Amino acid sequence: MSAREPDVDVLVVGAGPTGLTAACEAMRHGLTVRIVDRKPHRSSYSKALVAHARTLEVFEAMGVAKAVVAQGIPFAALNPRAGARGRARRIDLLELPWGDTAYPYWLSIPQYATERVLEEHLELLGARVDWRVGLHGVREHEGHVEARLEHDDGTSEVVRSRWLLGCDGARSSVREQAGLRLRREATGVTFVLADVKTTTELPEDEGHVFLSPQGLLLIVPMPEPGRWRIIAHEPRPASTTIDAEFLDTLIRQRCGLEFGSHAVTWTSRFDLSNGVADRYRSGRVFLAGDAAHVHSPVGGQGLNTGVQDAHNLLWKLAAARDAPPQTAQALLDSYDAERRPVAEQMVSATARATGLLTRRSGTLRRVLGRLAPVVLARPRVRARLGRNVGMLEVAYRRGPALGGGSWSGRRMPNPVLSTGGRLHERLDPLRPTWVVTGLPTSAVPASDAPGWRGFPVLQLPAEELPDSAVPPVALVRPDRYIATSATTVERAWAALPSDTFHGGAGSGE
Repeated sequence: MSAREPDVDVLVVGAGPTGLTAACEAMRHGLTVRIVDRKPHRSSYSKALVAHARTLEVFEAMGVAKAVVAQGIPFAALNPRAGARGRARRIDLLELPWGDTAYPYWLSIPQYATERVLEEHLELLGARVDWRVGLHGVREHEGHVEARLEHDDGTSEVVRSRWLLGCDGARSSVREQAGLRLRREATGVTFVLADVKTTTELPEDEGHVFLSPQGLLLIVPMPEPGRWRIIAHEPRPASTTIDAEFLDTLIRQRCGLEFGSHAVTWTSRFDLSNGVADRYRSGRVFLAGDAAHVHSPVGGQGLNTGVQDAHNLLWKLAAARDAPPQTAQALLDSYDAERRPVAEQMVSATARATGLLTRRSGTLRRVLGRLAPVVLARPRVRARLGRNVGMLEVAYRRGPALGGGSWSGRRMPNPVLSTGGRLHERLDPLRPTWVVTGLPTSAVPASDAPGWRGFPVLQLPAEELPDSAVPPVALVRPDRYIATSATTVERAWAALPSDTFHGGAGSGE
């Protein structure tokens, strides 16, 4: 094997939201990166339409949250009803118990706008997407991965990278080349999607859910004034063209609205399937986003899960680059250990919800239509539409990058501090940070004491955190999840696996 250094730290295949996030995060953490995509340019289609609270927190850490939010519109309310004759039970999404996030809403934003913000940010960081370049071969060596890339002009090249990230969608060539498997399970459910303008008057920041005997129908606001996303279950799939006439008929049958469809842009009809890759890692090759998990669009979890996959992985790659081999392997193993169970739980939950909402029997759909708005009106159920759907309660149960304590694996709370700002703003942007709360200064070792292992220390007096539950001592990772917690730094550190965190790991020093 040649002793030549790799050409690049990270090769990202696929320039959708997951791949662009991965490339931006690689640059932010001091890694060199190349990102390629076989498409000729960024997609102009809306596709995924929701950015959730936890994803917006990730975008804040990346420095793009303001730009993303400016391109979208928060959902003010959701109005479920039983078909054309049912009474809507308005759910005010902005008044839900969102808790400690700075982004207490679902943000309606078309995927092309999210991608545009991320691609422009990547260029500001000094990298660009290589369009019209596809992956056609992978060979792994001891210290690098060789990837054969083919350009659409017929030329080819071999790129040597420390790590290869497959962010290339549900039909991932990286997954196939690496010998990883994703078994899809067909659901027998067909959905129709369309972006369309209307002549009817609807509140432009509220979504509508019709649980009709003819099938599920969602009418969802988009940021462009007067434009809406139509999402409909087809109990009896047809080959009919999805045009204005088709949409008007479907909407009239299911909710009684004379919608006046026109200016139909993006449309899609697809058979739903579910699945999670058997592994997210094979040596130096990793999967993220749709390459790792496919599922129902219900809940808008797909794009968000992919962005959070990349955010979880890239700080670990940066830390692993300069860490001792045992530490590096433990960090990289933790990606699969943490993110695959999250996807399995998400896929299972969206499959159950979709199955319930798309019952084959018209009678069952009629009964569901009567019951669901009543159930959704319950405070406990409404609360889940905030923090749970917003992915703020996603937690990691196990893995070599987690230690002990009841807070281990949970997102660090982000309350407003009494002196201004939020807790996350005070954390180191690239390194794990010790957070000490409510302890007298005399009980806390100096910030340069050996017990802190070279990581920065943030000490917050109790009065800075009114009414906020935060552990006394916690090591918070760069992805804002708690690695370990206890009543003292010695106990917190002792609870970590001995081969996971290298003193000052991820510092870039």
